[in-house]
Amino acid sequence: MHRRYGLLILLTAIIVLAATYLGFMAFNVSGLPLAVRVVDAHTGVVVPVPGLALPTGLHAGEHIDLAAQPPATRIAIAQVHSSGQLLPLGQRYTFMIRRGTAAIPVPVRSISWSDAPDLGLVAWLRIFEGLFSGGIALAVVWRGRDQAATGLALFATAFLVALAATTTPSMGAVGLAALLGAWTLFLLARVGLYGMAESMVGAALSSQARLWWRGGFLLLLGAAAMIALGGPFIYFTTGWAELLRPQYGMVVTASYLVPVALLFVSYHRAEAAQRLRLRWMLWGGAMLVVGIALSNTQVLAPPATRAATAFTVAFALAGFLYAILRHRVVDVRVVFSRTLVYAMTTSLVLGLFALLESLIERAALDHGTSLVLELAVPLGLGVSLSTVHRRIDDTVDRLIFRRQYREDVALRRFATECAFVTQPETLLDLAVDQLHLHVGAPWVAFYEPTFGGYTRVRQRGEQDLPRTVAADDLALVKLRAHDSEVDLHEAPSGLGQDGYAFPLRSRGHLIGVLVVGPRPGEHYAAEERELMAHVAHAVGASLFALRAQVTEEQLSAARAEIEASAARLDQARAQAQASEALLNDARMRESTLLDALRALGVAPRA
Repeated sequence: MHRRYGLLILLTAIIVLAATYLGFMAFNVSGLPLAVRVVDAHTGVVVPVPGLALPTGLHAGEHIDLAAQPPATRIAIAQVHSSGQLLPLGQRYTFMIRRGTAAIPVPVRSISWSDAPDLGLVAWLRIFEGLFSGGIALAVVWRGRDQAATGLALFATAFLVALAATTTPSMGAVGLAALLGAWTLFLLARVGLYGMAESMVGAALSSQARLWWRGGFLLLLGAAAMIALGGPFIYFTTGWAELLRPQYGMVVTASYLVPVALLFVSYHRAEAAQRLRLRWMLWGGAMLVVGIALSNTQVLAPPATRAATAFTVAFALAGFLYAILRHRVVDVRVVFSRTLVYAMTTSLVLGLFALLESLIERAALDHGTSLVLELAVPLGLGVSLSTVHRRIDDTVDRLIFRRQYREDVALRRFATECAFVTQPETLLDLAVDQLHLHVGAPWVAFYEPTFGGYTRVRQRGEQDLPRTVAADDLALVKLRAHDSEVDLHEAPSGLGQDGYAFPLRSRGHLIGVLVVGPRPGEHYAAEERELMAHVAHAVGASLFALRAQVTEEQLSAARAEIEASAARLDQARAQAQASEALLNDARMRESTLLDALRALGVAPRA
């Protein structure tokens, strides 16, 4: 097996297992029956959790001597406070409570959080987090093709595995290792998100500006690593909990602001078509920053913090996934298939038909019902649901596939109308204009065969395409050999490194090539390629007919000219014959006159 596919399979297994495990553990939450708010380097405050009773001997608002805690309790406090990590059920921890000048030990056992009022909402939101982050990771790992997709793959995979690590119940040294490992993955996720943003900005950044952005990101990332990794480790080894205070939460969150700022810069410098794609990433990035900031700063009560964080992060990931699949923010070979959607709607309608028929049969039909009525009921349901099915398909076309719907209508109409164009040059202009306008391609060009190769005679869009291409270019050979489009990415060609070439054929001959450039970060669906091939076929047929008509008119004109020339030649020949007859007659008269003069004895003058 190729090494690349082995790595892809391994990453896929990790992503699927992490998402599955995250969903399984969403409702199996266990931890301490209290929250700890760190107020200074050595003091914490007991905060009750709504729906859960405080352990015997503990009271809300009591101070905890953080430095006096046993190692196991320190790790548990760091786990819950830093990442909300789960603890094994039924484990005993000793909390040292300050009462006056004495430190009183109070035993606390970890319990199930099944009675927490926000468990159901947070659990479902966690499941959606796993689904969305797993969907992003699988899409970009398997179908990503550019550096932005690589960065997003690192972000989604690291973020998902880190979430799964926080839901793994652990304690002691294993718990500390899991905490540090999860935070390492969270920091790697930020690196991936920054890499995606920088790749999307691309040439909009100068080399100097790029260095400044990278330097600022690395500085903030280093500060976040010091707080997120150093804080728990320093507290465990020394009892100094200063870095666990919520006031340092924005330092941990700040590194997320850099890629969001880069997306903002890219949005304002992008073209109008690209802004729609970046808008979802901006909103998703902003929501992600809000969710991470709420989790790290703990400005809300613990239940509100968990719910708000889970909601905003799930919303952000959903926005990322939608932007990837629908608007192709990064280059992925994933398309929404209308055929698949129509199959789903058909299955839905058939299921509804079976359900209604079953209900009507149970409620209104019995053994005494006539055969006509038994046949009329499913027939009536079928007719009515057929109308519903058409309405659903039309609604799906207009809402979900709105751009493709408009593209399909416009180009099919043009494919019909191009047969009524009267001039070949006008037809070529209209063909490249319509494809460039409705397909949204950055450039469209038309090549036609000439002596020694194919020459570009039409182009729309700014692209440095060659003026001529050799006749034996690989893409042109494929077009002559097969009556189908050629993916230029898979067939190295002088026509370009990406996009599609569509043949214009007539009677087995290639009379032209229509080259359509790729949309930025987006691949044409099979339906779109079939539509462009249909337009190319219609244009080819019309072009052949027009040029045949022009050739016939030229032949007719040439035939008329030949006939006129023949008539003029016959007239000239007749005039020449008449002139020759007159000349012969004049010569005969002259000879007769000379003979008469000689007979009279008069010598003719020389």
